[in-house]
Amino acid sequence: MIPQTMTHKILARAAGRDHVVAGEIVEVGIDMAFTHDPVCEGLRREFRDAFGPDATVWDPERIALFEDHLVPAKDAESRRLAAGMTQFATEQGISHHYPYGENYGICHVMMCDEGLVQPGTVVLGTDSHSVTYGAFNAFGSGVGMIDMVNAFYTGDLWFRVPETIEVRIEGELPPGVLAKDVILTLIGDLGMGGASGRSIEFTGSTIDTMSVEERMTLCNMVVEAGAVNGIMALSPAAEEYLAARPRTVAYEPVTSDPGAPVARRLAYRAEKLRPVVAYPHRPDNVHSIDEAMADRIRVDQVYIGSCTGAKYDDIEVAAAELAGKRVAPGVRLMIVPATMGIYRRLALSGTMATLLAAGAVVESPGCKACYGAHGGVVGDGEVCLSTTNRNFRGRMGNPKSSVYLASPIVAARSALAGRITE
Repeated sequence: MIPQTMTHKILARAAGRDHVVAGEIVEVGIDMAFTHDPVCEGLRREFRDAFGPDATVWDPERIALFEDHLVPAKDAESRRLAAGMTQFATEQGISHHYPYGENYGICHVMMCDEGLVQPGTVVLGTDSHSVTYGAFNAFGSGVGMIDMVNAFYTGDLWFRVPETIEVRIEGELPPGVLAKDVILTLIGDLGMGGASGRSIEFTGSTIDTMSVEERMTLCNMVVEAGAVNGIMALSPAAEEYLAARPRTVAYEPVTSDPGAPVARRLAYRAEKLRPVVAYPHRPDNVHSIDEAMADRIRVDQVYIGSCTGAKYDDIEVAAAELAGKRVAPGVRLMIVPATMGIYRRLALSGTMATLLAAGAVVESPGCKACYGAHGGVVGDGEVCLSTTNRNFRGRMGNPKSSVYLASPIVAARSALAGRITE
């Protein structure tokens, strides 16, 4: 039997094969697929044009629809897109529909919280950060609208089997070092194209003992190095999380075989890792926190949000830094929880009161300024320190601004100091 990596095992299973080989093209069955408000209306139109006005999706129970990028609607066009999604859900009988309201939020966090991601499965979305689902031992990947049109109709899609990069991290992270620092360090070492077309497989004791949300942060950003997906073995924390999800069924996790082919290996000692900051305008433009402090970079806005940096623990750890203190004069501190479930939990736990007392503004959930469409766009010449995943020129809505990326801890401390600091 040919030794297989985790990703290869999932793709082989989905293709009805006993094994696959890196570089070959396979057609795989999809376990779950989704789209969201910027894409759904165009997808609906293409779906009908391609397959006819009465065409139906392959399985309405395996499709999810999310309003997350343009919420609440900023203009009539945004509302039209949302209404089109609702119509598509009604036409197709799609029950996993999460419109703006009491149970909505950023698609990637919602997919996990709603139990729509299961170990050993293939999960696709029309968003590049669908790689997040590797935190639960799934093959998660983003695809384009036309690919998803076909996937919605047929329930399958072709993939080129990726080579694997193994990233082994051993030991215990120092206080103040989070998964965001780990993944930014890795992206800095690999470069933005260093994992193009490949799978990143995380291993080691650090990964095994990470919280579920920190595992999600790691997998979420592998696409910034060009990876097709990120993945890790199921951990006790992930199993406990899945057991509490409303739709979890019997699942079959996968592990890599000894001797499975690996194209490249990187190894880190957790104790040696430090907080880092990605400078404009690339997520691989990574500098140590010491360099950032020496550069005395003032900030106009600190943004704690996105699928990368607005999970409950992300906001809770920032609140712990802000407790009993005040945001520096002239600094806008925006907190944008990923989902309404997180929003309610912040309110009920008292964490929201801590944030408000420090001078933060807690916004309604959504992608908001990470997407750059509305809700926190930065002004000309302004500097934003963000817990989001990308800092390309204009990513947050203004090409004349500068965006730095860091962890929630560095973000909170920088909001207090008025400059990037540890």
